[in-house]
Amino acid sequence: MAHKYGIYQSTSKSCIFYKQDKDGRQSTFNIFVAPENEDKSIKKVFAFIDNEQMQTENWFAPKESNIRDVVDAFGGWASDAPIVFEIEAHRSLSHCLSSMIKEEAEE
Repeated sequence: MAHKYGIYQSTSKSCIFYKQDKDGRQSTFNIFVAPENEDKSIKKVFAFIDNEQMQTENWFAPKESNIRDVVDAFGGWASDAPIVFEIEAHRSLSHCLSSMIKEEAEE
């Protein structure tokens, strides 16, 4: 089944993507970056897939997840997405996760 894909929001701190089936039911892939400690020097990525409207299982990133886990989950969620959406989505993901990517590169 082909889905319609789109981007609800794309900022340096969060991204929300959606896919919609032909009956109008939607699933969203949500990512946000937040400080893990009080001095905000360490950031944590939070991600979840809301599939309630499509009546399939939801997904939440485990506490120890990393950027690769999130990107892999996104790839599974958007497995039938058109290439144009994938290009725009990866650009949004890069922008949203840039502070996390920088931290991982420094480790």
